[in-house]
Amino acid sequence: MSEPHHLELSPALNADELEEQLDRFLDPVLSFRRSAALPAQQIASLEPSKQQFALHWVEIISATNAEFAYQYAASFSAACVFFKQRQDALQAWTIEAMQAYDERGLQFSCKILQNSETFAETFFKKQQGVVLEDKQKLLSAFVCGLNGRKLTIKSSNSLNIENTYTDTECIFLPEMIAQYPCKEDNFLFYKLLVVYHWAQNWFASWRYDLIDKLSHYPDYNKALTLFHCIESIRLIIKIKYELPGFFRQVQPFLSTFYQLRDNKNWHDIYQCLAQKNASIEDSLDLLEHSYTCLNGVAFSFQGSLLPTKVQEIKAYRLQEEKTCFREALGQMLNDYQHLAPELSDEIDSRSSETVFTLQIQDESQNDNVVFELSLDGQIMTPPDDVQSLMSSIFRDIGEIPEEYLVAAGSGHYDADAVNKEKKNTQDVWSGVYHEEGAYFYDEWDYIRQQYKKNWCVVREVNVNPIYDDFVSQTLVKNRAVVQALRRNFEALRGEEKLLKRQVNGDDIDIDALVQSYAELSMGMELSEHVFTKMQREERNIAVVFMVDMSGSTKGWINQAEREALVLLCESLETLGDRYAIYGFSGTTRKRCEIYYIKHLEEDYSAKVKARISAIRAKDYTRMGFAIRHLSSLLEDVEAKTKLLITLSDGKPEDYDGLYRGEYGIEDTRQALFEARQKGIHVYCITIDKEAGDYLPHMYGAANYALIEDINSLPLKVSDIYRKLTT
Repeated sequence: MSEPHHLELSPALNADELEEQLDRFLDPVLSFRRSAALPAQQIASLEPSKQQFALHWVEIISATNAEFAYQYAASFSAACVFFKQRQDALQAWTIEAMQAYDERGLQFSCKILQNSETFAETFFKKQQGVVLEDKQKLLSAFVCGLNGRKLTIKSSNSLNIENTYTDTECIFLPEMIAQYPCKEDNFLFYKLLVVYHWAQNWFASWRYDLIDKLSHYPDYNKALTLFHCIESIRLIIKIKYELPGFFRQVQPFLSTFYQLRDNKNWHDIYQCLAQKNASIEDSLDLLEHSYTCLNGVAFSFQGSLLPTKVQEIKAYRLQEEKTCFREALGQMLNDYQHLAPELSDEIDSRSSETVFTLQIQDESQNDNVVFELSLDGQIMTPPDDVQSLMSSIFRDIGEIPEEYLVAAGSGHYDADAVNKEKKNTQDVWSGVYHEEGAYFYDEWDYIRQQYKKNWCVVREVNVNPIYDDFVSQTLVKNRAVVQALRRNFEALRGEEKLLKRQVNGDDIDIDALVQSYAELSMGMELSEHVFTKMQREERNIAVVFMVDMSGSTKGWINQAEREALVLLCESLETLGDRYAIYGFSGTTRKRCEIYYIKHLEEDYSAKVKARISAIRAKDYTRMGFAIRHLSSLLEDVEAKTKLLITLSDGKPEDYDGLYRGEYGIEDTRQALFEARQKGIHVYCITIDKEAGDYLPHMYGAANYALIEDINSLPLKVSDIYRKLTT
């Protein structure tokens, strides 16, 4: 938040005046043993703008925690010394301390306040350095462009490059790199870290259990360090062959590589690893021969090898991939039987398990193996996703074991045995913020006028279908309404537009013809654009319905919401618009849930109808995260018109008292503003009779509708949608 201009013009305050103002904000934590006198004396020595800055933030922080505000006032004047008159640095320190308080409590926020010199040093490094958070999306896109299994870019929560590593599914990078004088070089070094750790995965550095392979050496740590050095040489040479353009770019960072190459003690190692087909086995053999006569040298970009973490991830992944691969073979078998039904009896008459045969087309190309499956001598080309799965398994263990080649069939493979060991993505109360499947969204704090970074932990949760007669009963109950809606929507779908001045068409464009003859009389060429034709206008609309599933919708409201969705789906199927349906609810910022009911590209199937039937009231109405998540989904959709329509029964609120009232309203308003910036039209349909007190502020006066009779909700929703899209 920028400092208000009037603070710059305020006169300097003396210690007594400052103490009087601080007393107002800090009163809950002051006593006869502790007063605001000392902080006031320290702040009194500062220039007026700094005094007003301190008072401004003490007031804001005191609304959250008076002790935190006191510690801030007591640390402020010392911090000003390190920030060299840089108001932006002072503000960044303030925001960092508040975020630490929000996420980890008073103790951690006070550490930041007391270590202002360290913070200032880091802040000024950022001026020439590159921060991971700013480049994370770009680096993620970069690593996605490389071959191999998907790798996620994450922070190592450290500034130390030595803490860079991969666990074979994520690459953990330092929070910031500032060791080179310009941002371009620092960003290029980030890319080198990414490519090097990608290479560990792509070129099978983790094919074997390194703990097992190195445990027989007298000094395990020495063996690991030397192996890391040898393997780094192999990987750099591999990168040279695979990515020659990138290799040329990163020459300034490879001094250690060239020093070892020119060292006679390393000559034989380089000669061996310079071969194009050099493998992890070669690195292990070279380690065996050089352990007694060489010591490992660290490369600036190599980070750390953490075999224990890798083995944990690999064990879980191999179990999961075995399940997926056998299920994929089962699907291929079903497809094969469907295409060749005459062979079905032959297959069924065999043993209960159907075993495929595997051939590797060119095993010498170890870096990009192509697999060929066959069944009964018939070659079956696996789909791309199965090919990728096989490549991942092969890269992990160097083969596709025979037990993997058995198609999963009913009663012969217990997938639940694996699923029971999967991480429970619903368990967010343990304090672990990085469960698989989680999204992280900022939240707007209107008091501070700042975002709380990655504040809401969001997950998409499946709605378990209920196959009952709810949809059919709704259609029978509203038969006349459904017919009327279908007629109205059919009329929209059938709209045509007259196009003039066409090269060919159904009729003559008289105006164009007259003009063409006039031009001809003046010696100009006769125009061919003299026809008219009718053309149906294609509707290019994508809409997401955001359904309130908070506890307050229990009962008749939930019934009306579900009926409204049924009628709406029936109407939209006539119209042909792309639409999605998601519910939302949650409890506190750590459990924000999006309930998947229908994706944009999904058909209105029996399963979707069963999910609509299964919509039930859940917890609270924290709205900001839902708007941000669903608008991010819409942002990636190619459509001329994008709509986000909310069905709700009340104002934003949550279990924690903070999100109730103005805070929740302002966060929702900010999330809606962000959606509009993405080109998304937002609208709210509500049954809350008090909606006029807050919805105009959130959505705008013309972007919401109040439905007072809950029974009319199903018809009104479809009618409002028709008006919004015409």
